[in-house]
Amino acid sequence: MADGTPIIIKKKKVMAAGHHGGSWKVAYADFVTAMMAFFMVMWIMGMEPEKKSMIQGYFNDPFGMLKSPPKSQTVFPMPGSPKPKDVKGNGSAGEKQLDHKRDEESLAKLAEEIEKELKESAKGSNELSALLKHVEITVTEKGLRLEFVEAAGSVFFLSGDYHIRPLAEQLIGKVAPILAKSKRSIIVEGHTDAEPYAGGIYTNWDLSVDRARELRRVLSRFGVPLNQYVEVTGKGDTMLKVPDDPYSFMNRRVTVLLPFLSASDSIHDLPKLSIKEEIEGAFRQPVELKPDLNPKLHVDEH
Repeated sequence: MADGTPIIIKKKKVMAAGHHGGSWKVAYADFVTAMMAFFMVMWIMGMEPEKKSMIQGYFNDPFGMLKSPPKSQTVFPMPGSPKPKDVKGNGSAGEKQLDHKRDEESLAKLAEEIEKELKESAKGSNELSALLKHVEITVTEKGLRLEFVEAAGSVFFLSGDYHIRPLAEQLIGKVAPILAKSKRSIIVEGHTDAEPYAGGIYTNWDLSVDRARELRRVLSRFGVPLNQYVEVTGKGDTMLKVPDDPYSFMNRRVTVLLPFLSASDSIHDLPKLSIKEEIEGAFRQPVELKPDLNPKLHVDEH
């Protein structure tokens, strides 16, 4: 300064506070690690004894476990990982045979239930009793098969037509609720004899397909959901019931097959598929392919 007084500059050293340092992070990491270890121990304590022994064996001898890995490749299934295959698929031949035997017994009980219901419904009605004679219910190597077999005259369908007779609809309506309750896969097939259909446009293939579709419609009308069907097809005269007599009326039939669970797993609800099929069915009308046997001359009048 002008009077000669010296200028003194003081510098204050600022020390960082404890909470601004990084030591708390180390403590927090130790705490999280300890909690993770605690929950891991609690998790392992709640496991099955077999899994506990596997984990113990790994920590005792990791290299020994690698040489002889456990049968279960996924001890701890992670979220999003593919589900392991069903035990039935990986079981021994004896287990598969036992499962097939149980399924066969289940189908046999279902067949008895259907037969009982049909006999009860036919009581007091000579027409239904006569119609019931043409229904065959058997457990085959493929599953439970219901066959609606035609006779010399018209039984379930009018000759050369695919519309089911009202009396036959009444009988099929007794079967439908039982099939729906079983929730099993359903295959519907239509069959014809080898007699060529009158006309060249509409064939036995068309007739067998239309009859199978008509049976499916009747079953659905009486309660069988759409997602229970896995196949609705026409076989024409390719799978004759009486191969020695291709023109036999017994070859004309429609069948309902409930396959064994080993061939077709039980049906699960598929709402999207059901809604889609219902919407498509509402807007799709059946096309009449049967030719007009008595064509008339149509003249446009203007």
